[in-house]
Amino acid sequence: MTGISKSQVSRLCVEIDDKVNAFLTRPIEGDWPYLWIDATYVKVRQNGRM
Repeated sequence: MTGISKSQVSRLCVEIDDKVNAFLTRPIEGDWPYLWIDATYVKVRQNGRM
């Protein structure tokens, strides 16, 4: 597949609108564990290079 037309994109979006809306408006109940990840990047020069 090399490309897709604007009308094809529109049709595909219409087909999934109900499913997306149901997902976005679903009730969130129960426990929802999560993992918080943070990172620090430090640039170091060694022999004049980073």
